[in-house]
Amino acid sequence: MISRYLPLFALILVSFNLRPALTSIAPLIELIVTDTGLARASVGLITTLPVLLMGIMALFSPKMAARFGLERSINIALVLLILSLAVRIWADSPVILLVSAIGIGVGIAVAGTLMSAFIKQYFANRLKTLVPFYTLSMTLGAAFGLVLTLPLLSLLGDWRWAMAAWSLPALLAWFVWQPLVPSKANYQRTIAPKLPLRSVKAWLLTVLFALQSGMFYSLTTWLVARYEEAGSTLVQASGLASVFMFAGLGGAFIAPVLMRWVKRIHHLLIAVNFTVCMSLVCVLWWPNQSPLLVCGILGVALTSMFALAMTLPIHEAETPLEAASLTSMMLTFGFCIGSLAPSLVGVVRDYSGSYTIPFGGLVVASATMVLLSALLGFFTNKNND
Repeated sequence: MISRYLPLFALILVSFNLRPALTSIAPLIELIVTDTGLARASVGLITTLPVLLMGIMALFSPKMAARFGLERSINIALVLLILSLAVRIWADSPVILLVSAIGIGVGIAVAGTLMSAFIKQYFANRLKTLVPFYTLSMTLGAAFGLVLTLPLLSLLGDWRWAMAAWSLPALLAWFVWQPLVPSKANYQRTIAPKLPLRSVKAWLLTVLFALQSGMFYSLTTWLVARYEEAGSTLVQASGLASVFMFAGLGGAFIAPVLMRWVKRIHHLLIAVNFTVCMSLVCVLWWPNQSPLLVCGILGVALTSMFALAMTLPIHEAETPLEAASLTSMMLTFGFCIGSLAPSLVGVVRDYSGSYTIPFGGLVVASATMVLLSALLGFFTNKNND
């Protein structure tokens, strides 16, 4: 009985640990600045570096899986993630902070890219049932990292220990993962499929994910400021941003479930991205009209797009390594662009003097996502089988 459900438990625990190392930083930034004397721009590298490395290292993850095996490669990534989080106990040193950020980025990149191959290999006949667990676990990890870090700070009394504490759930995931790792290392080289750079479908998926990623990181960075500009207090604006984040939990679970009833996936993509577009129009032009409802709908829709984007490579690929290769291409460009988008919004805001133009750009980006979703219908598999 245990062995039957072990891959599912491993999937849930590993997916959960792919985001807390990133989201747990936000509540501690001011303490880090005060205690270390670092400038905020330097502290920002703690989150920027992992996201960039998540994009860059996603290129090499399929090759690593082909060389060392899927389970062993994810195991190595988990070890790197655990150690990188644990050393933050000594995060007084800027060097430790940056080195740990690098290790976290590499670990998340490898594990995150190869989880699609893991799902394809272990749950090929149950994709519709299992994918919601994958996306919901990842979103729960992101939300818990944001919400539980301050209680951890109160409990442990030190921001270094609060950051390092997230190594414990990663350690639990590592223990559960061990029975899946082959007892003997198999170093027989397998040829990893190349990135599908000539595939129109792959490029459509990649651009969609890149736009979604850039939009998500831009909103998590600037949504509070946009509502403050519109007249909300800091407490009110922060509350709206929290609604946006937690509403995403619903989107992470609902979107993959809806795939079981929607015959053509691109129809669901069109509906989700149109909802994102209309929500952003409300944030841009009518920010004081039912903002709680708008932020909730926006969070559900945008996270639904992320869940669908992470699901599509699993459905469209024929083999686990092909799924990893397509996911690798999607994440490489998506995270690299996504890490730059918040800075671009800030630059445009400083140049224009308000958030009207940068948020107008987000509306244009979301409208582009609707068009690309429609175009994707000509290239995806007809049925969601």
